[in-house]
Amino acid sequence: MPSTGVDGPNSKMVCDMDDHGIHGEMKNDAQKVAAAAVEAHQEEKDVSKHIKTFFDQKYGPTWHCIVGGDFRAFVTHESKHFIFFYIGKTAICLYKS
Repeated sequence: MPSTGVDGPNSKMVCDMDDHGIHGEMKNDAQKVAAAAVEAHQEEKDVSKHIKTFFDQKYGPTWHCIVGGDFRAFVTHESKHFIFFYIGKTAICLYKS
């Protein structure tokens, strides 16, 4: 599904979070926190840790975050708790299990 405000290969976002209620807030937080993390950190592992820590603290454990320029992922996640998107050329996969 196309997204707005997210740059990257094909400006692509895959998300099962609703656009309203708490899931809409999670979706917005994911994009905002990821943008701040990419700006603040040079290394992908630090970007990932920044995002995961925020989500674990705000939405409870256990969140997982994969960050990189090129990766593939196949994950099992809770319903309405998965998002994959780009910030520039950096891909971000965030999900709760």
